[in-house]
Parts: sequence; structure tokens; C-alpha cells
Amino acid sequence: MKETSIFTTFATTILAVSAVWLAAPALAEEAETRLAAEIVAAEPALEGRVVQAEVIGMVCDFCAQSLKKVLGRKDAVSSVDISLETKLITIILNEGMALSDEEIAEAVNWAGYELAGIVRA
Repeated sequence: MKETSIFTTFATTILAVSAVWLAAPALAEEAETRLAAEIVAAEPALEGRVVQAEVIGMVCDFCAQSLKKVLGRKDAVSSVDISLETKLITIILNEGMALSDEEIAEAVNWAGYELAGIVRA
């Protein structure tokens, strides 16, 4: 039976984790694209009412809940869903109402985070 040193096992684990970590941005980008399209495909009535915002600095559930509260208080917002994994906020707007990119950026900044981008579907 071949013996494996603890260092070999550790190095193998580090390499595997590094490969996943390096692939994460590409996977998150794919998820962002699919998510907006999937929402509208599943519920055509939501077309034009789905807004996704990528947020920099959102790392914990407290961060997510803070942003959810701030955005959820807006009259135009029907619901807010936040993914810590992809750093995306998905906002569903009330029918016939609008929320500008500037209003979203202001709310994100007020909560202490930075807006990286907005996608509308």
C-alpha cells in the first residue's frame, strides 16, 4: 500500500480549491445571464420588470438583509432576492412602476456597498 504524506494531501486539496476559486467569476457570470432569462422565460408577465444588480462588498447574510430592507422600502419594488454566491440582487418591480439605475445605485451606496452593474430583463 502506497503511503501519502500529509503534505501531498494538503497540496492536492489546495490545488483543487484554487481551481474552483479561479473558475467562480466565470460561473457567476453565467448564472447572472441565465437567471434573468430564466425568470422572464418562466413568467413572461415579468418582462421589463426584472432588474439585476451586481454588488461589490456584499459578503454575509447581514449585508444581504441590509440591502434587502433598503431596496424593499421602495414603492416600485415588489420583491428582492439576494444571492451571496453570485453577489446579485434580483429586483422584481411592481407592474407599471419604474426604478431608475440611479435610484438603485443610491440605495446600494447608502447601505455602504458599491454597485458593479445593472442588467434589466
